[in-house]
Amino acid sequence: MDVRIQKVKNNPILTREDWNKQRYEAEQNPGKFHGEIAKREIHWYDKKSNAWINWSDEQNQWLGLDADNGSPVIVTYSPQFEPWVQAFDDSNAPFYKWFSGGLTNACYNEVDRHVISGHGDEVAFYFEGDRWDQAKNDGRGGPVVEFAVTRKKLMLETVKAARVLVNLGLKKGDRIALNMPNIMEQIYYTEAAKRLGIIYTAVFGGFSDKTLSDRIHNAGAKVVITSDGGYRNAQVVEFKEAYTDPALDNYIPKEVAQRIVEEKLQELKLTEKQAASIKEKVMQTIGSEITVERSDVMRGVGMALAQFHDMGAEEKSHIRTVIAKGLVEAPPRVEAVIVVRHTRQQDLNWRPERDRWSHELTAQATEEILGAARGLGYEVTDEKALLDLATEDFIKVMYAVSKPEPVDAEYPLFIIYTSGSTGKPKGVVHVHGGYVAGIAHTMKISFDARPGEDIIYVIADPGWITGQSYLISAALTTRTTSVVAEGAPVFPSAGRYASIIERYKVTIFKAGSTFLKTIMSNPQNKADVEQYSMDTLRVATFCAEPTSPAVQQFGMDLMTPQYINSYWATEHGGIVWTHFYGNNDFKLKADAHTFPLPWVFGDVWVSEGTQENGKAKYRPAAFEEKGEIVITKPYPYLARYIWGDEANFGTPDWKGDAERYIDTYWGKWEGTWAYTQGDFAMKYEDDSFSLHGRSDDVINVSGHRMGTEEIEGAILRDKQINPDSPVGNVLVIGAPHREKGLTPVAFIQTAPGMRLTLEDQRRLSELVRQEKGAVAVPSDFIEVGQFPETRSGKYMRRYLSNMLNGEPLGDTSTLRNPEVLEEIRPKIEQWRTKTKMEEEQNIFENYRFFRVQYNDVLPDKKVATVTITNPPVNALNERALDELNTIVSHLGRREDIKVVIFTGQGTGSFVAGADVKQFLEEMFEVKDVLPLAHKAHLAFSRIESLGKPVIAAVNGVALGGGNEFQMAMHYRIAEPHALFGQPEINLNLIPGYGGTQRLPRLLQQRKGTEGFLKGVEIILNGRSIDVEEAQRIGLIDEVIEGSDDVLIRASALAREYIMFGKGTLKEAFDRHNKLVENWNTPQDFPQEAIDNSKEIQRILRQSAWAGREEAAKRALDAIRAGYEQGIKKGMEHEAQLFAEAVIDPKGGKTGIRAFLDKKSKPLPTRPRFQPDEIEQRELIQKGKLLPVGAPYFPGFTPIPEWQYAYAVVKNDETGAVDHGDPIDAEKQIIIPVKKPGANEVLLYVLASEVNFNDIWAITGIPVSTLDDHDLDYHVTGSGGIALVAAVGSEVKHEGRVKVGDLVTIYSGQNDLLSPAVGLDPMFADFSIQGYQGPDGSHQQFMIAQAPQVHVKPQDATLEAAGSYILNLGTIYRALFTTLNIEPNKNLFVEGAATGTGLEALKSAARNGLNVIGMVSNEERANYIREQGAVGVINRKNPDYAGAFTKVPADPSRWVAWEAAGQKILDDYRAQSGGRLADYVVSHAGEEAFPRSFQMLEEGGTLTFYGASSGYHFTFIGKKGDRTPREMYEKARLRAGEAVLIYYGTDTNADGIVDETGLIAIETAREMGARIVVATYTDAQKEFVQSLGYGDAVRGVLSIEEIKRREGEDFVWPETMPDFPNPKTETEAFKESVRYFTDYIFKPFGSAVAKYLRSPDNPRGYPDLIFERSGHDTLGVSTTLLKPYTGRVVYSENMDKRRYSFYAPQVWMRQRRVYMPTANIWGTHLSNAYEVIRMNEMIDAGMLEITEPVFVPYNELPRAHQEMWENRHAGSSYVVNHAIPQPGLKTKDQLYEAWAVRMGEEASKKEANTGDVAE
Repeated sequence: MDVRIQKVKNNPILTREDWNKQRYEAEQNPGKFHGEIAKREIHWYDKKSNAWINWSDEQNQWLGLDADNGSPVIVTYSPQFEPWVQAFDDSNAPFYKWFSGGLTNACYNEVDRHVISGHGDEVAFYFEGDRWDQAKNDGRGGPVVEFAVTRKKLMLETVKAARVLVNLGLKKGDRIALNMPNIMEQIYYTEAAKRLGIIYTAVFGGFSDKTLSDRIHNAGAKVVITSDGGYRNAQVVEFKEAYTDPALDNYIPKEVAQRIVEEKLQELKLTEKQAASIKEKVMQTIGSEITVERSDVMRGVGMALAQFHDMGAEEKSHIRTVIAKGLVEAPPRVEAVIVVRHTRQQDLNWRPERDRWSHELTAQATEEILGAARGLGYEVTDEKALLDLATEDFIKVMYAVSKPEPVDAEYPLFIIYTSGSTGKPKGVVHVHGGYVAGIAHTMKISFDARPGEDIIYVIADPGWITGQSYLISAALTTRTTSVVAEGAPVFPSAGRYASIIERYKVTIFKAGSTFLKTIMSNPQNKADVEQYSMDTLRVATFCAEPTSPAVQQFGMDLMTPQYINSYWATEHGGIVWTHFYGNNDFKLKADAHTFPLPWVFGDVWVSEGTQENGKAKYRPAAFEEKGEIVITKPYPYLARYIWGDEANFGTPDWKGDAERYIDTYWGKWEGTWAYTQGDFAMKYEDDSFSLHGRSDDVINVSGHRMGTEEIEGAILRDKQINPDSPVGNVLVIGAPHREKGLTPVAFIQTAPGMRLTLEDQRRLSELVRQEKGAVAVPSDFIEVGQFPETRSGKYMRRYLSNMLNGEPLGDTSTLRNPEVLEEIRPKIEQWRTKTKMEEEQNIFENYRFFRVQYNDVLPDKKVATVTITNPPVNALNERALDELNTIVSHLGRREDIKVVIFTGQGTGSFVAGADVKQFLEEMFEVKDVLPLAHKAHLAFSRIESLGKPVIAAVNGVALGGGNEFQMAMHYRIAEPHALFGQPEINLNLIPGYGGTQRLPRLLQQRKGTEGFLKGVEIILNGRSIDVEEAQRIGLIDEVIEGSDDVLIRASALAREYIMFGKGTLKEAFDRHNKLVENWNTPQDFPQEAIDNSKEIQRILRQSAWAGREEAAKRALDAIRAGYEQGIKKGMEHEAQLFAEAVIDPKGGKTGIRAFLDKKSKPLPTRPRFQPDEIEQRELIQKGKLLPVGAPYFPGFTPIPEWQYAYAVVKNDETGAVDHGDPIDAEKQIIIPVKKPGANEVLLYVLASEVNFNDIWAITGIPVSTLDDHDLDYHVTGSGGIALVAAVGSEVKHEGRVKVGDLVTIYSGQNDLLSPAVGLDPMFADFSIQGYQGPDGSHQQFMIAQAPQVHVKPQDATLEAAGSYILNLGTIYRALFTTLNIEPNKNLFVEGAATGTGLEALKSAARNGLNVIGMVSNEERANYIREQGAVGVINRKNPDYAGAFTKVPADPSRWVAWEAAGQKILDDYRAQSGGRLADYVVSHAGEEAFPRSFQMLEEGGTLTFYGASSGYHFTFIGKKGDRTPREMYEKARLRAGEAVLIYYGTDTNADGIVDETGLIAIETAREMGARIVVATYTDAQKEFVQSLGYGDAVRGVLSIEEIKRREGEDFVWPETMPDFPNPKTETEAFKESVRYFTDYIFKPFGSAVAKYLRSPDNPRGYPDLIFERSGHDTLGVSTTLLKPYTGRVVYSENMDKRRYSFYAPQVWMRQRRVYMPTANIWGTHLSNAYEVIRMNEMIDAGMLEITEPVFVPYNELPRAHQEMWENRHAGSSYVVNHAIPQPGLKTKDQLYEAWAVRMGEEASKKEANTGDVAE
């Protein structure tokens, strides 16, 4: 294309002649040439006239603006005048100076002058945030946040930011660092720094905390500016907590560390040799690092100490402690951290002595500006009034507060760091004068930039030079509007950047080639881009990384014919090679060539060896010969220095790190200065050049330069911190990558005998991520035995690089080991094959939250299976919705895709809706929420109208957004365990993803008005429905049965459709499409049906009672709108109402908070079948219901549909559970008889066990068991005796149980298929049926798992066999498994006269133990002696008055409390041969427990399984101590287990050193544990971190840190908080438990868990906790510990101190507490195998079943009430269901008795009939 047909306005190089002329002038007189540019491009401060001046070609004179008020100033200087002393100074080459003595200011040139010149209302920046709203711009999408910043607004914000910096004490020459997302505040602060002469460095947000730390220190930054977070791809990414805080807190400057070590060594008065050794080892470990972790220093100390063989351990520990303390007390790194509130994150970690909110500081600055304005006589009250001021008035106010500081042209402007081949980043310095003027001039030449007309979009971050130069400086200087876009340019789809171009009418575009490669890689990405118009684009350029002809041609075809290639790098400052806009003499072709600017004297040189002085000999390369690109003459915007020599900064001779600057850039070549960037290039006869990658060990990954040595250094750290590191050495090479350009590949030379495992690779990747950032992580690790090396020992990277790139090796004769190349070659070929396969495969497409799999059915006819991969519930969060829209758009456009299947990852959940915590914490305005609804609506509508069948393969729960999602599909298949529903009403919300529109319509289509009402009911009641109900009402089409699977079935339907064009899927597709066509037609809303529906009116009453009335109104409003206005309008209305509900303080905010706090009001009950007495008789007559006590003959008597049961139920009007006293709360109800599953049996219950589990469920104490399931009733009963009525398929196949068997029922249930069953079934999601499970044995027919049914003990009566398993089974486990009792030992039993206590006494006595029991009266004392007790403790004995209490919290009362128990101990010893108890069985609760523990003999163990009188357990510890190792061994700590260690309870006077804690850490490390340390203070945390424990210590947290983060939401307890009485103060008790959980346990547990989470421990539970005697946090520890296998250990002396914990956490989770001289072990019900062993012992006479009290069925509530009031007479109860008489022992006897009774009833009936006849 001949670009000369376009009018060129500003580019002065329109012909080759122009280029030659300028080149000649630049070469002959560089000062004059560049001076002519500089005096035109920018303003200069003239002291004489106190004005900012520049040359105007239009007026052919110098023009001036008053420096105090901006008014015009007449300048009388001649055209030859130069506002500097010397234009070009090469007297100290290569430290060239430009415009020396000239005064200017970058901020003035970028901001002020344009406002002064009347362009204040012109847009300086368009900003748009990352989040995307699909509904904007008529459905084409747009950013959620977008705004324009005028030049006037920019100036105001700059002055405010300047005022903030001044108020913090900053002045000219100080340095600041910025680490922020790409947001406007970053620009405001950088302009403010420029204004004040403060030197800044912007650090890219993707770098690691270590990189940020190094740069903060190297620059000498006094202040760091960061933000709470940023948005990227619709997700919040942390900044302050992820980067700034750890950079400042975890690292200290190397020289500070060295100084501290030297000072402390002097204090320690070591020998000279010892001190020298420590210093040497420390230097080895910290090497050439800029900042170091304290632990790095301490590793060096430890290495030295290990060599001091003649020094004792105590002295070594002292040395380590003194140095570590010194490091911890290192001075603060910076004076302040300014935090911009961008993402509005809650609970940000905050250091009040250092951290400052930007909005608070700028608010103060605003007040100062307003005050200054009023002082000048302007009546302004806010920012708007300031901006409304006339320009001259506005300038006066601004200058009264902050004027630009005139600085020398050579004064540093900013430091920008770039990677080097040495592994040490270089901070290159650009200056105020030549840099600003020079890059502004390049805008004219490359882009013909037109002030006030052009809009430039630069895909860059201010942390990169492209962002500093063209996004900000050059755009501002030339009055080019710039677009600032947060986030990725290709998210949510590749069309995002094109949308930006279209919406802002961008004319100039600048980006690296990576993003275009992404678009090239997928035709659908290209189609995304082509949806938008880029007609406004005049010119685009590549930058930052080499491009290829193919990519350039693609850009020219897709975007603009004027897609040029420019070349420059960080040090260049701005463009140096380019194409000249409008110049046809330099042909623009898609060849990736580029031309040098006239003043850039570039060449390509080839090295021909190295001189003795290290300089390279060279020759100019021939045309098209590859060599190094060089620049032989300087120019004004080239970097001046490498930052360094900070002490001399400000002196006339300061040159930064002069030696490194020369060595790196100018001094490579023999006999001449030539700037060398380190890039390969070729030159051509037409004066063009092409670039060919790096010539050094720096690689360019997606435009990010990084030194391979930096990455290697990070990997080699593994050798320092991991004693078992497999890393011997490492080389990192840049390998070709389709999209990134290059990607790091690490060649690992493994240590002798070691192999590189996947875990090693994970760890090494994480090390690199932590040290250098995610972009530096190697894509692969290749294990090798050795590297190719020369005879002098130099590793030859070139050969590895050539092999990776598939290039010839060339001459290998210089290698010492050429054979190694053949060893490495197969591994590289394997890597190349794998990489090629990954790039070329077309079966998978991976997104962050989705995986798309493509399978061929016929040629060019595929099925796309889309799996949602967002565990644990596959939530459709905002990013997932963005990705879903992109995926659906792509699938819709692809003609080869004929059917789409959606399913969820895993088996538990199909899809869930939004993240409700995000609603609560991040969304406060309607505009925050609407985008989510819009995205969901668009995605689901696209699915619905895709033009090809879409199947929902519902593999699990589909609630909320998941149900709305599946409704949009044409055919819906579900697994049998799937659930459906719209639970939003529970949060005071409404469905927001289309549920109010689709659900009523879909069900109405299937079931008419009944279906409509059902849809409304589901929305209003918030309850889930199962698959059977969902299929019945038409919500799903098919339920999978047997071994089939939803995906198998969906795929079969898809194949049938594709191959034959007909079948089930075709019919469903056509039906759904026809249905949807009618949905947008307005229709009558069935209000009358709602008014007449008793069920919906009941739900509405309940909603009003529960405070959800407004949510219900919103839901009905949304449904009505859709019916009356059509579904499109209905969707819009739903979105608005949904958003309003989310932000409503009384709506969603209250509802979500209540939900998260588990305080939600009850939901309405479901309609339940409640027949009256007449209807019950009819059911009985029809055989659909059996009378209570009816004979039932399995295999003959039909199984009825309904049955009687006793249950606690929810109130139908309120939805609340009617808990209360059993006599009132336990109701007889009628419920369905269920069918057994594959591993289940259906039992006809003859008698059911009555126990305290029933009581807890009925009374709701301590918690309501109905909270754990979704039924409206809870049938109690744990165990019994029954006949098998039906068996599942797997039970039948096993053959152990068959229909008709007489069996006892064990109530323990678990996940039968869990691998943990192999360890103990109790550890596999164990629960007690009838307590945790709602389907207990107090019903006629119950479902049980097959392992729950057992052969009845031979001699037991039926009623006894129905009464014993829970009680005796609990005791069996306690005695024979948990305690593993031995004969002749002493046992103490609480509550020994009844229930489990009696069973324990009898069982232990029968097995040879000396048992003493506790009772409450002499009658019971005599009874237990009869049962085998050798002694009695009567707790009502007057001598014990007041003894049975909890241990008081007041420490002053502990001694007296202990003494009050002495009489009990004496009496115990008197009855037991002088010894206390070896074992204690406890169950009586919080008042008995402390004394029972006191009765333990040294080494004894207490076990407990309940707490009748309360759950707040306390005890006084026992005397004795052990070493941490002894206790770890006692608790059987294994390598790899997770250990939490408390530190800081027993410190020296310094409050830091905790000797026992240190020993516990070291011992756990030696034993191979994964350790987390919890300290009390930050100082202790830093001390522990400094000790160099390496990878064994996964994390260290401090209580102070959690308090800072959580604020009032975290309380660290001095002891376990006391609980109200659960019986009398039930609600207060529940609130206390909730408070402990939410305010103590959860914040602490979350902090621990983040370090310990793993695939097999997803919640991050510790396996073992090392507790401390010096504090009482046992309640926290026993709650945090891993269930069933977790252990707490103490090693220190515990006597005379009180400890406390919450009992259920120990007994129900079977956790164990090991102390030096005693143990407390939780125990629970037996497992199924233990029941078998117990039954064998019963049959052998070793155990005995106590005959129970036999309760009639209708008296069950009375029996429960007696137990509740402790009035029960017998030790056990059983309720009779259908045993015709007591004493029966066999099934035959049962049948015979039934037969007799049936005969008697028949005779009676016959007699009655006869009487009637007479």
